[in-house]
Amino acid sequence: MYVVYAVLAVLGAVLFFIGTGMVGNETVYDDQVPGINLAIVGVVLANAAGVLLLLAGRRSVTTRRVAVLGAVPVAQEKVATITAPASSAHLVGGEGLTHFHRADCAMAAGREWPELDRSAHERAGRTACGVCKP
Repeated sequence: MYVVYAVLAVLGAVLFFIGTGMVGNETVYDDQVPGINLAIVGVVLANAAGVLLLLAGRRSVTTRRVAVLGAVPVAQEKVATITAPASSAHLVGGEGLTHFHRADCAMAAGREWPELDRSAHERAGRTACGVCKP
């Protein structure tokens, strides 16, 4: 396969040098056009050989990476689940707090706050938690 890339590159270089040689002694633009066109074709062929060689190298590296490391795992999409707030009849809050919570609220987890009814919390000046919305 590398022979194809080498042939394209050499052919492109030969066409480029022939085209520039044809242009070198011409003084009128119309006489230079065929040589310029031939040189442009040579540059395009040489660049095509380089691009094809680069792509072959990338394929080769990918093949080797898969052989050594295995296939890249496909990322699993996280599915967002919406859950309704759990119900709890027990409302907790403590002295100096501005909010009261349900006993199962994440904001109240691990706290030793006393359980009171809603009216007691409201008399103490506390408002409902914005997370658990009791």
